[in-house]
Formats: sequence, C-alpha cells, structure tokens
Amino acid sequence: MYVEVDTEQTRRFEERWAKYAEGMPLVVLRSPYRSVTGPLLDYLDLLKRQAPREMVTIVLPEFVPARWWQHLLHNQTALLIKGALLFRKGVVVTNVPYHLH
Repeated sequence: MYVEVDTEQTRRFEERWAKYAEGMPLVVLRSPYRSVTGPLLDYLDLLKRQAPREMVTIVLPEFVPARWWQHLLHNQTALLIKGALLFRKGVVVTNVPYHLH
C-alpha cells in the first residue's frame, strides 16, 4: 500500500514496484490533502470490515541516521502512523530499520 501525495513520485514508485516486486499487488491510495494517516486509516477500516477476524500487518521502513540528533529530521511520518495505529485491534506494526551512512 502506498499513499500518493505527488502524482509524479507515485509514477516513479509504481515503475520500481513493477520491476522489483513482480507479482505482488500494489494498492495506491490518493491523498489530495497530503495526509498519510487519513487514507491509511480509511483503508484499514475497509479491510477490517471485509475480514473482521483477520490480522493486518503494517511494515514501516524507518531511517536510522548516523547521528542521534538527525533522528529529529527523519521518521516523523512513521511516528505519526505508529501513534495512530497503537490502539487499533487486529493491527500489528513492524518497523524495518534502514541505516543511513
């Protein structure tokens, strides 16, 4: 699942997805107001209505910067998403660190 806030960026992402994630479907959620959490929560509500007993796993990539103070500049969206999903039943959030050099 990918939340679109810029159509050109989405086009490039879809090209990379088709190349590296062959056979895996990609759901693109449009966000006219540059909100990531709103469309994500709406989509999760839809999934939970369709299959209320199923567990949903959200995988969030998170940058691990070289210096501690650089963390203040990165991962703010991931932090908002984790906070929004913290009390949602049937939703698991997994963080995948990506180390910056």
